[in-house]
Amino acid sequence: MAYALITGASSGIGYELAELFARHGHDVVLTARNETKLRRLAARLGDKYGVHAISYAIDLGGTDAAAKLHAFTTQRGLDVRYLVNNAGFAEWSTFLDMPIERVDEMLRVNVTALTELAHRYGRDMRRAGGGRILNVSSVASMMAGPYMATYFASKAYVRSFSEALAYELKGSGVSVTCVCPGPTTTGFAAAAHMAGINFFTLTRPATARQLAEYAYRSMMRGRTLAYHGPTTMAGALAERLLPRAVTRRIAAVMNGGDPSRAHRR
Repeated sequence: MAYALITGASSGIGYELAELFARHGHDVVLTARNETKLRRLAARLGDKYGVHAISYAIDLGGTDAAAKLHAFTTQRGLDVRYLVNNAGFAEWSTFLDMPIERVDEMLRVNVTALTELAHRYGRDMRRAGGGRILNVSSVASMMAGPYMATYFASKAYVRSFSEALAYELKGSGVSVTCVCPGPTTTGFAAAAHMAGINFFTLTRPATARQLAEYAYRSMMRGRTLAYHGPTTMAGALAERLLPRAVTRRIAAVMNGGDPSRAHRR
């Protein structure tokens, strides 16, 4: 039986994607840091849809996290044919004011774990002759992002990496989809400690369910790049038409401006 492995499944987009996969009859492996939430979700999906739902709590920012997660599924003989790299986080801060430990953690979750999981499960899928990988990027991938520099850079990596991997896997039976959401009601702004005027206050965010449904459809259709929402479409257009000096100034404003000044007000 083929499984869908979903990271960051305890809330937001990951939670809604877990619901979608189960609704469509897929067995699921759910992973995030919160073991209690994962167990509750697994039990609910199993009862509601009659699928096999397994929870595995792990911090993808931890040492050898991707290897441990892969070992968990392979040792149990779980055939993972759908990989959803959804876990990630941001922090509203000037780069030099952010503790380097936090920078390192962000890169390990947003970049390193995603890359290693794609490598490990991608090899399994290629060997099996088929599978699908969904990587969640962002409108942030389209420009430099002052005051969220590491996050924007990490999402640019995800988009570039996904496009290249999709090309390399042509004809293998394995597809790679990169979805780039705009502002979405997932608690992102609160988790990133954003304040003042920003992407979320100046636009109408999509719901996590809307984004999950779009991402799921895009993955199943084998699309390489999928832009969701008017903010992302505008970002893609700006990326092509505007000088990067302009787009980074726009991003600085839309990110809420300098956090140190906001905190002094």
